[in-house]
Amino acid sequence: MTSSAHLLWLAIAGVAGVLCRAGVSTVVGRVGGDGFPWAVTIVNVTGSFAFAAIAAATPIRFLPTGFEKILLVGLLGGFTTFSSFSYETVRLLQAGHTTAAVGFVAANNVGGLLAVWLGLAAFSARAP
Repeated sequence: MTSSAHLLWLAIAGVAGVLCRAGVSTVVGRVGGDGFPWAVTIVNVTGSFAFAAIAAATPIRFLPTGFEKILLVGLLGGFTTFSSFSYETVRLLQAGHTTAAVGFVAANNVGGLLAVWLGLAAFSARAP
């Protein structure tokens, strides 16, 4: 696959992932209401499962060469980046890098929460 074709398929897959996420959010929002962020939870959990399934299938050549990147980065990147976070955390744990895994989780969660708080404080009329 040429570089241009690869980028085009990556973009198409990304759009498909975004549309899937929007669909899940719409359907779950109608059914689940606003009490708990079920749509985000469903997207993150199903995206993590799909990421692991694709990553596991790749070494046994279940997928054509290069296609896994289109699915992982494009489709699932558009659907949820949490799947990458989950996968990388498990890979660190499997490799025996427990301290790095804990640091990775802490840096992403604490850093993400802090970034949201700072963004709200800096750009909204009502600081948290």
